[in-house]
Amino acid sequence: MIKKILMFCFVIAGAAVAADDFNPWEKISTPTAGKHEIFGGYNAGCLQGARAPQETGVGYQLIELSRNKFWAHQTAIDYISDLGRNLRPQGMSLLVADVSMPRGGPFTWDHASHQVGLDLDIEFLQDPRSLQRPLTVEEREKLPKFYLADSEANDIISANWDEKYVTMLRAAAEDSRTHVIFVHPAIKRKICQSPANRKPWLAKIEPWWGHDEHFHVRLKCPADGSSPNCKSKPEITEIGCDSPELAWWFSDEWRQIYEARKKWQKDNPNPAPEPLPALPSHCQSVLTNNGSR
Repeated sequence: MIKKILMFCFVIAGAAVAADDFNPWEKISTPTAGKHEIFGGYNAGCLQGARAPQETGVGYQLIELSRNKFWAHQTAIDYISDLGRNLRPQGMSLLVADVSMPRGGPFTWDHASHQVGLDLDIEFLQDPRSLQRPLTVEEREKLPKFYLADSEANDIISANWDEKYVTMLRAAAEDSRTHVIFVHPAIKRKICQSPANRKPWLAKIEPWWGHDEHFHVRLKCPADGSSPNCKSKPEITEIGCDSPELAWWFSDEWRQIYEARKKWQKDNPNPAPEPLPALPSHCQSVLTNNGSR
């Protein structure tokens, strides 16, 4: 029932709201000056003093730079750098896409979360071992998507699957800063099929809608106490391979919701945006701060 509500809430939300001047957070192109600090949580928050990772580092590259959605908390910057260095000896590279907007805050369309610089999308690369040079600006913008799962079939694309993706996801999940990693349900099921994978790290791999061509890493609030107003979430400890939660994603009920969603999207090609979430009071000053870096 919860998933049904989440799936259809956009149908009635924001029906009377004009989209053109709807979201002031989308209009800001620079971060604030001041203390580097998170206010609120992943789905309702903002980021003061946001920082940008280097475009190219050891074992990683940022892509789609024109979107200006690579701004992050230092926790995420360090995580990207460490994960890239961890995977590099195996010849693997990361393609890092959206993190947050320059001051965090809610997106109009692209994401419900990614609001405090602790969520990051990592694109699947056809061969993570093949990227041995810095991409050009044009290549970063136009890299073709590579799909591990077929959303219509709700299953893995066998021709695209390789155990190297398990290695990558395991490395991402075993980092103590990781709270959860969202993947297509078929990816979680595929990983579960190997008994050797049924270890504590797999509890952090969670099925969710979409995520057929990327995985979404969500990091914990900074452990150093520098953002006391950052709202964390409970630890996930159940591996979940045999859970009703995972089985639901392959049920008749899921299929009915999926088909209803497709129909709604076809009938409503230009839906109104949902209302913006209620943000912590600090976020108003982050939004209106004129002191950019």
